[in-house]
Amino acid sequence: MTAHWGIEDPAAFIGSDEDKRRAFNRAFRELDAGIQLFASLRLDALDSLALQRRFDEIGAASELHQM
Repeated sequence: MTAHWGIEDPAAFIGSDEDKRRAFNRAFRELDAGIQLFASLRLDALDSLALQRRFDEIGAASELHQM
């Protein structure tokens, strides 16, 4: 089982200190949201295919936030 949540690397952000702080905050919020969704899954109620679909959905949601 794998999951990829396409979060932009805030350490690679180029800009002012305030802009860099915002980039780190955004990455934190995106990761936190994905972790919260993952933690709320009822793993005992999902088979491996359903679980993989949920991982993919969480990743797609985080990628949408980057646009």
